[in-house]
Amino acid sequence: MATDRETFLDLVDRHGAGAMGLLRRLCGNGHDAEDVFQDVAVRVWKHLGERPRLRDDRAWLMTVAYRAYLDHQARRPPANVSLFDGEEALARAGSDRDPVAIAERAELAQLINEAVAGLSPLLREVVALHYTGGLSLRQVAAATGASIGTVKSRLNAGLEQLRRRWQ
Repeated sequence: MATDRETFLDLVDRHGAGAMGLLRRLCGNGHDAEDVFQDVAVRVWKHLGERPRLRDDRAWLMTVAYRAYLDHQARRPPANVSLFDGEEALARAGSDRDPVAIAERAELAQLINEAVAGLSPLLREVVALHYTGGLSLRQVAAATGASIGTVKSRLNAGLEQLRRRWQ
């Protein structure tokens, strides 16, 4: 049987990068995301024995991350919010790739970031949780405390606003 330490490390190994990516996009910068992630790690450690056994561990960790973000936001309003990190895209693209493709990807990232930053906080959070965090609609509803219908409505409204801004 795995110890709490092994279970904790396994959770962080498997889902920590995804949670960090979600926090980076919600917080708008890596520094704040790292601060919030430290809070997430403490919360996960403290409540490890309380995590639902039948639910998806990834969804549980993303929910913990989202709630830690909300607490952080209540203490300090977020900076520019990003759904897609252009600097990360450049790093992932690597130096051996076509420079034109890298520049185009960075420009696209900038356009997406600007469009997402223009969404209201409620719409932006649902879009980020679903598309960046990879949570299902039910999981987003559980994380935000909203009904599935409300999540669908906010997601639809957010995507519609993004489509209008994009055209």
